Amino acid sequence: MQTTPRTIFQKTIDTFTAGAKTLPQRYFVSRELFAQESQQIFCAEWVCVGHQSEIGKAGDYFLAQVAGESLIITRDQKQVVRGFYNVCRHRGTRLCEEPSGHSTAIQCPYHAWTYSLDGRLIGAPHMDAAPGFDKSAYSLGAVHLGIWEGFIFINLTDAPPSLEEVFAPLAGKFVHWNLSKLRSAKRIEYDVAANWKLIFENYSECYHCPGVHPMLAKVSPYDSAENDLCEGPFLGGFMSIAKGSSLTMSGTTCALP
Repeated sequence: MQTTPRTIFQKTIDTFTAGAKTLPQRYFVSRELFAQESQQIFCAEWVCVGHQSEIGKAGDYFLAQVAGESLIITRDQKQVVRGFYNVCRHRGTRLCEEPSGHSTAIQCPYHAWTYSLDGRLIGAPHMDAAPGFDKSAYSLGAVHLGIWEGFIFINLTDAPPSLEEVFAPLAGKFVHWNLSKLRSAKRIEYDVAANWKLIFENYSECYHCPGVHPMLAKVSPYDSAENDLCEGPFLGGFMSIAKGSSLTMSGTTCALP
């Protein structure tokens, strides 16, 4: 019986779906398809926007952009992490412009409506004289927010499945990495002139590493790549670190044995 010879990519070949091909060109350039993706993926699914270490103290905040919406992610006075639309309930003015910072309250720069860190309207100049005006009816628009292993996820739908339910296939998988104890030291953002799926696909393989990232290929051999498939909306994998190499400046790690 003839057998197929094993290759250096055998670990990924073993999870290859026969007949799979790259998506047609229109999926990478069509504005209509991108609009559908925004509604069916980015608006409908749990999306990671950052790590809890970025808002370590009450009053810390950062802005996140999801499906064209600007969101305020903050920690309130009771240490609860919350997410709000970055829009004043009065005339729709954008509340925060700085990408991150610290504040004891959220105030609109237009008419000075002021909100507490839990989203309640606590100040609206001269509105007490308006017949029937009720501050409690004008809290900031909140988004569903959950935290998994220290990472902050938001969902823009009205009634999403719980984050715990969605992430059940990954329960305990990364416990030895202490992800919730990570600290954000620096944020680097890239504005890439490409469809989001190209970035996703590029990061899902290291076939390109020898030519594009030769130094990385020496530290983490590209032929060590292995897909790690599981249930749910997850695609992942891992690579080995070459003996005697390290991905840290000091050459040490903080992982548990």
